[in-house]
Amino acid sequence: EKEKNNRMLIGMLEQVIEYRNGESGIHVSHIKILTEMLLDKLMQKTDKYNLSWSQRMMIITSSALHDIGKVGIEEKIINKTEKLTEEESNEMKMHTLIGAGMIENLDEYKDEELMQIAYGICRGHHERYDGKGYPNGRKGCDIPIGARIIAICDSIDAITSNRCYRRAHDFAYCYQEIRKNLGTMY
Repeated sequence: EKEKNNRMLIGMLEQVIEYRNGESGIHVSHIKILTEMLLDKLMQKTDKYNLSWSQRMMIITSSALHDIGKVGIEEKIINKTEKLTEEESNEMKMHTLIGAGMIENLDEYKDEELMQIAYGICRGHHERYDGKGYPNGRKGCDIPIGARIIAICDSIDAITSNRCYRRAHDFAYCYQEIRKNLGTMY
């Protein structure tokens, strides 16, 4: 019953995020599914990360919150169909810090592993493996594994989904884009 209640609450948060986000209504669901698939494959391919089942579930659950900071971004920027100005782009980038701040403000839970994972994902999912991402320019393994996984999943969904500013690409194109950016973005 507790697990069901947790899933319902996460589902409600997902709806709040999607309502404000301006992206397709199933973006968060796609991210969760892709995260689970990628984590499963990662665990099969390497023992480098040694993530327990519980930690993997926390990453999957936290993936739903990766863009929660967008609730603090002006709707006209989130839903803009034209290219963002530099000022608008800088404001949009703040969603990583806003989301991390929201999680950080939950003082009574700040020492919980789930909150630490969610914080790392919110703050780090736009960092790049080469250090050229935001908000801190972290690079490589200094970026939490959950944030690195979500960055790939977010890109896959962005590339293969219709957006207000372009049509979706197929998975062959997506695969080539991900491969091309290994070592830089991922």
